[in-house]
Amino acid sequence: MNCYSCESFSLKPVKLDYGLPARECHKCKGVHIDLLSYRSWREDYAGKLETAMKNTTDTKVEQVTATDNKKALICKRCSKFMLKYKVSTEHDNFVDICTSCDDAWLDGGEWQLLKQLQLAGKLTHITTEPWQRNIRAEAVEKTFQQSYQSKLGDVDFNKLQDMCTWIEQHPEKQELLKYMRITFAN
Repeated sequence: MNCYSCESFSLKPVKLDYGLPARECHKCKGVHIDLLSYRSWREDYAGKLETAMKNTTDTKVEQVTATDNKKALICKRCSKFMLKYKVSTEHDNFVDICTSCDDAWLDGGEWQLLKQLQLAGKLTHITTEPWQRNIRAEAVEKTFQQSYQSKLGDVDFNKLQDMCTWIEQHPEKQELLKYMRITFAN
């Protein structure tokens, strides 16, 4: 089977963490994972991987450089387009999934990125509608906040954020909001 990204290089069998079988392109370092094998591996080993990653969060961890192939990929087994699933709001990386063959393609460094984000055991969760909906909601919230931060400036925006946090945690939140509505209505 040839590389999903480079297309001309052959994928070689490798074992990822704790023996997860995969195929890797030695040129771009992309990784093909059969999701059936992944699910089996996750049941047996993902907890060990997450424990190991949590233990490394106490020490300084190098930032992972992960590439992302922006083009649409075609499954090497069935020739159908693969779907792209965004990993997180902080990263512009997508996991490519063939829903017909149940295969995943991770571009170079994306497996390490998933490990760093403690998502290596959640690869199949990333492809769910609730996960993707949450990422979209976080992106909208981030854009909303950035818009007001640019309008108000950093100092005033931070003051406003502090006030919002105070109101949100206050036991008389509804009374505070009612007072503000009345005060600012005039």
